[in-house]
Amino acid sequence: MEKLNEEKLNKIRTFLVDNIYRNPDFMFNDSVRGEDEFGVLDLIEVITDLYELLHIEVMNEPYDYMFHWANKIGAWVETGNFLKLIEGEDE
Repeated sequence: MEKLNEEKLNKIRTFLVDNIYRNPDFMFNDSVRGEDEFGVLDLIEVITDLYELLHIEVMNEPYDYMFHWANKIGAWVETGNFLKLIEGEDE
């Protein structure tokens, strides 16, 4: 597999936006959220933060815009929680 480039990253983002962030079946589904030792674990937010890491790796800058796509259907997504966890920061 070739290294990710901007074109491939855009395809990933388009897929996520069209199929997750603007899809009420995912964004309003409580089964993608649960409790863990850190509190509420939201898989959508984990996906958001993993995408953010990919974007930074490929583009050398943050994307920080998935909240906008979720908001288009009246949902919301917080960013940075997973990043804080892997960096060892307290919430």
